Parts: sequence; C-alpha cells; structure tokens
Amino acid sequence: MPLTKVSHKFQVVIPKDIRELLGISKGDTLQVYKKDNEIIMKKIKTGEPLSLKDLKGLGKEIWKDVNVEEYIKKERDSW
Repeated sequence: MPLTKVSHKFQVVIPKDIRELLGISKGDTLQVYKKDNEIIMKKIKTGEPLSLKDLKGLGKEIWKDVNVEEYIKKERDSW
C-alpha cells in the first residue's frame, strides 16, 4: 500500500499508481469527507451534484453568537 506525507501546508500527494488507476488528472475535483476514522476522497465530475454530507456545517458562522435554544423558543412563540 503506497504511503504519502502531509506537507507543512497540509497538502498530500496522491501516489502515481492510484492516480492512474482512478484516472485522476490535474484540475479534477475530489470530494473529501470523513468516515469513522478515515479520510475518503472521491473523484467527481464537474457539475455533478454533491451529497448532503457536503452541506454539513454550511453557514455555521451565522450561529456563532446565537443561543440556538433561545432562538428556537422565540420563533415558536411567534407562531
């Protein structure tokens, strides 16, 4: 099994035999996600819809200084 190292910029090189096997070329898009204790990389076609996993955490900075429970209670009370 080929090994690779993480650079000081947290970049990794995909070994040549893996790139050739999967047809990964310069400029291709890879979807990266965590599964259990693994990092999974999946080649996707440009324009291919991403999974719901890609939306996880999207917009979390909006809620940074908001007490979610209080916000939900306030919204429910307004109904």
